[in-house]
Amino acid sequence: MPFDQNQSDAVVRPQLARGEEGGLLSRRLTHIGLLQLVHFIKRGSNLLYSRISGLSDFEWRVLARVCDMPGLSINELGVVMDRSVAHVSRTVTRLVALGLVRRQEVGGGRRVAIDPTPEGEQAYAPLIEVAVQSDRELTGGLTEEELKTLHRAIALMGENARARLAREQALWSARPGPAD
Repeated sequence: MPFDQNQSDAVVRPQLARGEEGGLLSRRLTHIGLLQLVHFIKRGSNLLYSRISGLSDFEWRVLARVCDMPGLSINELGVVMDRSVAHVSRTVTRLVALGLVRRQEVGGGRRVAIDPTPEGEQAYAPLIEVAVQSDRELTGGLTEEELKTLHRAIALMGENARARLAREQALWSARPGPAD
């Protein structure tokens, strides 16, 4: 069911800090406006998914990633989650203790894959349902054509952002170090 903006009594205004609504740049630059949008989506999602799952913000995100992409190593999870291997490892250890994920040795070597347990999949299922509903709420009021245009724009902007990231990573790697 699409989000009904006429249900004003169901709409709660967020608590914003002074300036969070954005300034001149957020009204003029697309990427600043998008960052602000993502910030609000992320804050609301963190509260929602933590409340639904009973896990911390990072715990539910790791669980979701493991359920969505089983078999990743701690190092791969660190890269995907943009967090240190130590932080990811501590979180995986907690999720293992809760019975939501398991570590499995792969190929007889030192590589360990992280996989969800049946309990982890069960804990993840309501998060999927909530994510689908959240997506409907976020895109409420957009026509099918507008959604198609939005998806095309996001795909193109994603390609542009990945190209920028690759360029910046190459420039960062090529910069002179302290000994040079």
